Amino acid sequence: MSIQRVFSGFMLCSLGAIAPMTALGALTPVSEAADAPAIVEQLTEEEVAGRERGTDPAWVDTSHRFATDRTLALTRWVDSFFGDVDSDTEIAESRLRLKLTTDWDDRLGTETRVSVGGKVNLPRLANRVDLVFRGDDPDELIAGDKDDPSQSQVGFQVLVDESAAGNHRTDFTVGLSGSGPKPGINYRYKTIWNPKTSFRFSQRAQYDFDDGAFATTKIDLDYALSERSLVRTQNRMLYGEETDGVEWSTRVGVVRQWAVTNGFERAAYVYIGAKGNTEPKDEVENYQLGLRLRAQAIRDFLFFELEPTLNQRIDSPTAAREATWAIEARIELLLFD
Repeated sequence: MSIQRVFSGFMLCSLGAIAPMTALGALTPVSEAADAPAIVEQLTEEEVAGRERGTDPAWVDTSHRFATDRTLALTRWVDSFFGDVDSDTEIAESRLRLKLTTDWDDRLGTETRVSVGGKVNLPRLANRVDLVFRGDDPDELIAGDKDDPSQSQVGFQVLVDESAAGNHRTDFTVGLSGSGPKPGINYRYKTIWNPKTSFRFSQRAQYDFDDGAFATTKIDLDYALSERSLVRTQNRMLYGEETDGVEWSTRVGVVRQWAVTNGFERAAYVYIGAKGNTEPKDEVENYQLGLRLRAQAIRDFLFFELEPTLNQRIDSPTAAREATWAIEARIELLLFD
């Protein structure tokens, strides 16, 4: 299977997941009413027709902007609350997340690890250079792969260019590893397609002196169901000189923000997903159903998380596909926020 076929499949999967909802939820913006003198009001034919129907075009525009802003705010809240790595590295201020994670798998056993994610500003370098920690974001790597070679756990990020509206951003990156520096570049584009749908695309390329060149493509779509919930689709592709062809993952889920209790926020994310590769043969390694529960408690900088998953996976090329339960428990300390 070619990279183009995998990429096309991801786009069709994502668009197919939200297109019916987008068609129902989209609003048609109407141009604002023309300025008119205080005494003699000059109305266009469209405005006259609108007022005859009891519809004020300016009110429609205001509603359109309100719905768009609410969708954007919800997307940003989900990224911030769940600790999205890319979002943390793009904010203006420093932010670090210290995580203690215990991962239990009924076939692979138990693993406990500590990780640091986020960034620290280096203000003496004109606020354009950051020390970045990739951390341990469950959505960042190819699902189930904790050793994505296109990522470095520690490195520097240099802002090269950013559009005035923030839709486009380009960063030069230098990852640090035992094999030496990993130079690379990262481009990100995000926009609002309509009042309920947001789109994000990012392309990262990095070179490792031992393993050669790698690249990661990400395509995310969010569709707002209400002011507290959204449908999120996430697609990842990793390809390079040492990968098994194109290593991909895709996920569709619903995020629901719970009511704030005693000033602490809570949310749930239920999802289905799959991951696979195109070489040495085209196959799906794992089908996954998961639930991610996250709550802020005791202090506003302390988070607790539980993520049980049911997997239908192949653990080795010669093994049969079997059902497997896994649970991840996380405690997170938010610093410098």
